[in-house]
Amino acid sequence: MLTPPMDPETLNATVYADLRVKLITGQLKPSEAVSVRKLAELYGVSTMPVREALRQLASEGALNSAARKAYRVPDLTAKQASDLFFVRGVLEGAAAELAAPRMTKRILAKLETAVGKTHACLEKRDARGVLLANYEFHSAIYQSSDNSALALSIDRLYVQTGPWLAHGIENLVNAEHWLGEHELIIEALRNSDAKTARKLMEEDAFWSVELYRRMG
Repeated sequence: MLTPPMDPETLNATVYADLRVKLITGQLKPSEAVSVRKLAELYGVSTMPVREALRQLASEGALNSAARKAYRVPDLTAKQASDLFFVRGVLEGAAAELAAPRMTKRILAKLETAVGKTHACLEKRDARGVLLANYEFHSAIYQSSDNSALALSIDRLYVQTGPWLAHGIENLVNAEHWLGEHELIIEALRNSDAKTARKLMEEDAFWSVELYRRMG
């Protein structure tokens, strides 16, 4: 629940940001209907900022909008999900290559913290915590690419693929088998090894590509 009072612009941004997290961490699942009224009650706000946030997410491809302004998480085919992860992997690989020579001690420490959070959440079987820590890891890298257009494209793809990554690690595979490349990615970035960082980042995302390709 949000804590008013907030100005309308801040309120809209806060609801939007929280809904993005719900998509990234699988709290909103594939094909799930999204109720404006229920979300407004959850956040303790009027329906206006909720509708505005949902409209923005729909414009970015994270939600589908239907008749009478109803919203739903997209129900992708296995191939559609695989294709989205493929594009995300290619773009993230490019971002890692650009970020490698720009790494700082602060960003590397942030990446190591995210990996630590991921392992801690795995031990507790906290799937949402794993997904959030994974997002923190990836976003720290592509936001360091010094290419705002590339980072924005990846960030939107991350929200679109979030419910499907969550579905994969919660229902289709053992999560321990999913976490594999992060420490190696950090090492490549620490060494400013741009080509290896790109290769490892692509492989990390392509795990999901292959998961859904086998289902297609």
